[in-house]
Amino acid sequence: SSEFVDSFHRASVSLAMLKSALLSCLAVLAVRLTAALAPGDCAFVGIYGDQDDFALVLMEDNEGETLFLTEELPRDHHFQVNKFAAAKSDVSSAKRGSVLRKADFDTDSSSFVAPTALTVFSGSAESPMALCSINLEAKPGTVARKLNEEVSVVMLGLTETAQYAGSTIGSKDQLLEDISNPSNWLRDGHRKLAGFS
Repeated sequence: SSEFVDSFHRASVSLAMLKSALLSCLAVLAVRLTAALAPGDCAFVGIYGDQDDFALVLMEDNEGETLFLTEELPRDHHFQVNKFAAAKSDVSSAKRGSVLRKADFDTDSSSFVAPTALTVFSGSAESPMALCSINLEAKPGTVARKLNEEVSVVMLGLTETAQYAGSTIGSKDQLLEDISNPSNWLRDGHRKLAGFS
């Protein structure tokens, strides 16, 4: 009977320790999930071939994450990155609705000239997580798709200059749907992008 009480006490202590460890893990995971940008938390909204520039909008606040830019187009969540540029330090605190340009990344004049695709990713070159992409080689009229139903990919077809001209107000899902629709894009870059909200 004392063995039973002793076993019961040890089991209770073990369960309490397991519960405490599990709650700690969940708290860390919750902080990690709220702090990190996820696939679909940005979208390309402009490509300007005559200026070797682009524009992308953040759909969520960036809370300390380092973003990277590459000319690679992911085929799934894990893609190979050969050449990339890191965002400048002030991008790590950019807010939802911020429009980022090539000047917001550590690039030189020979970087990202006439790209056929661009992707913003987080993580590292060895373990990148695609956040958003633009594909300028897609067949004309191809509707944008989401990789694994998360990564926003705008598919414009062969073009050097185009800019999103749809709504800039709405939920993230509404904006991503509008941005991914090629009919909401103008094939010139003379309209100045307004802020997103």
